[in-house]
Amino acid sequence: MAKSKHIQKAERESLNIKDKLLEALKASTPEVFAEGKVNWDKVRLALGEHLDASSEKFNFTWAGKAGAVTNVLIPSQATLRPAEKESVKFDKSENIFIEGDNLEVLKLLQKSYFEQIKMIYIDPPYNTGNDFVYKDDFRQSLKNYLEQSGQVDSEGNRLSTNTQASGRFHSDWLTMMYPRLKLSWNLLRHDGAIFISIGQEELNNLITLCNEIFGEENRIGICVRVMKTGGNKGRFFSPNIEYLLIYAKTIEFITEFRDDLPQDLIDKVYTQIETTGAKKGEKYRLMGLYQPGLDERANQRYWIKAPDGTFVIPPGRTTPKPVANGVKTNPAKGDGVWRWTFDRYKTELKNNNIVFKKTGTSSLLDENGQQAKWNIYTKIWLNDRLESGRVPVDLIDRFENRHSSQEMKELGIPFEFAKPVNFISYLIKISGAHSDDIILDFFAGSGTTAHAVLATNQKEKHHRKFIMVQMPEQTDTKSEAYKAGFKTIADIAKERIRRVLKGYGDHKAIDDGFKVFKLGKSNYYDNLFEYDPDKSPEENDKAFKDYLNRSQKELFPDKINEVDIIYENIIKEGLSLNATIEEVKIGKNMAYKVSDAERELYISLDEKLSASAIEALTDKEYKEKIFICFDGALGDSDKANLALNVTLKTI
Repeated sequence: MAKSKHIQKAERESLNIKDKLLEALKASTPEVFAEGKVNWDKVRLALGEHLDASSEKFNFTWAGKAGAVTNVLIPSQATLRPAEKESVKFDKSENIFIEGDNLEVLKLLQKSYFEQIKMIYIDPPYNTGNDFVYKDDFRQSLKNYLEQSGQVDSEGNRLSTNTQASGRFHSDWLTMMYPRLKLSWNLLRHDGAIFISIGQEELNNLITLCNEIFGEENRIGICVRVMKTGGNKGRFFSPNIEYLLIYAKTIEFITEFRDDLPQDLIDKVYTQIETTGAKKGEKYRLMGLYQPGLDERANQRYWIKAPDGTFVIPPGRTTPKPVANGVKTNPAKGDGVWRWTFDRYKTELKNNNIVFKKTGTSSLLDENGQQAKWNIYTKIWLNDRLESGRVPVDLIDRFENRHSSQEMKELGIPFEFAKPVNFISYLIKISGAHSDDIILDFFAGSGTTAHAVLATNQKEKHHRKFIMVQMPEQTDTKSEAYKAGFKTIADIAKERIRRVLKGYGDHKAIDDGFKVFKLGKSNYYDNLFEYDPDKSPEENDKAFKDYLNRSQKELFPDKINEVDIIYENIIKEGLSLNATIEEVKIGKNMAYKVSDAERELYISLDEKLSASAIEALTDKEYKEKIFICFDGALGDSDKANLALNVTLKTI
């Protein structure tokens, strides 16, 4: 019997970005397709005046950009293998740490976390001439990673020093960054933002690259962080600063950034205390109802009656007639205006939020055009300001590197290059990331971002979740970290998270955990076949067919690692890595029910499905649910029948 068209192979790779782009184009403008291909003449017609046909236009390119763009479009066939022994509360926590090449991992996360991430923070290599860049081989990325990260042999890892003597010094760095940033753009929510720490060496290139990927219109800002003060290193200047680039996914959707009011400002400015009324005992400050420099606004130039019966107005050339309380005029250029309309003023006056003060230095005018005897102030309540916060400044001078040195010392982990925890906590705060939001760091380093998420959650009683990705980059054999037993940077990050959870120094234990996953080869045999370059195409094709026709026992000669296969299906079907997994009985067979907030699927890893299981799967309970099993577990007839009720996929 011919196979039903409803029977599919279980997903073998990550999201195919190219196919997704074509689907979106076909959905929005189907007329540009002809015989399944994009017709560029029709695209030009559809875009009309919005198509830039000029031969002279701004273009940002470098040696290797074509390969970097291609890299984005090539799906990953790798998988993520759970490492429960290295985790803490694996079955309960929703925090995730992934050990592996961040490019491969970002590809694998595309289906499960597409537009799900609220905030991304990364601290990539600054390309100073002494640090590392990832050497990507987009043709054999996973094999390259496994070999060069020491998982297959001991030839060293995938990182290599990018010296300034290299003819492609900047190009190599850009080729590394482009696909990772492009894939991260996919993962950001529409109200999400990415924060990137960078030094001056690649600042200009990174700005241009981010403008291309995120859109210049979505750039939120470029901040300066003070790393230290003083020092005598450097030829012309001693370096004290680094930069922070912030881009929104879609700036129209992102909430405005707000910072807490510093205590020294509160103590200095909010010095008055209400003595009467509903707000008795609350602190406030006074602000003039008139402020020089306000734009001329209609309905905000009017007379106000003072306590002695006189009338006052901001300075200017035009005078409303008649002179009476609330009588207004449209201000001319240069006329002063109040901060509020008259209706708002009346409301605030009724609420006891207006203060009149006699003074000899008033900038207001009376009804005769002379200097008034009064100033008018509004009460700015501290509690209101604490709730609304303040606009952060683009000079960040509160989180120097010496703070992170002390933190690592308290944790008992020898590591010199961590960012301060409070710096990342500050970014979490101003980003608007709240309870249950996901924060991603795919250059996780020593795990500062994970530390900050846990600490901030503990302080604010929130449940933000983190996803950390870190290459198992080998530590220097002469370093204190290596001598302390930390063979890789990933080992440092995992142990740091464990110690933060246990509590350290004056910091209490945190009731949470994290799941550890490791990037590895697929469990599917047809993903593992490697063509022999010394053989002809015909010989390779025959070898591949023979490879596919092997029996199930030959494919899995050892005991099947069922958990690994389940998680490969989870990530490639697009379910969350925090999906619940439970054993269920279907007829006489055991299966796994996997579900998250959005989807549900069933996986059977039995060699054969019983007649009772087949009958059970035809029930309405499984209608249109995904059911995955070994190809040899069902005959063709049973496959065809089951495919009428479930979405049948075979391994």
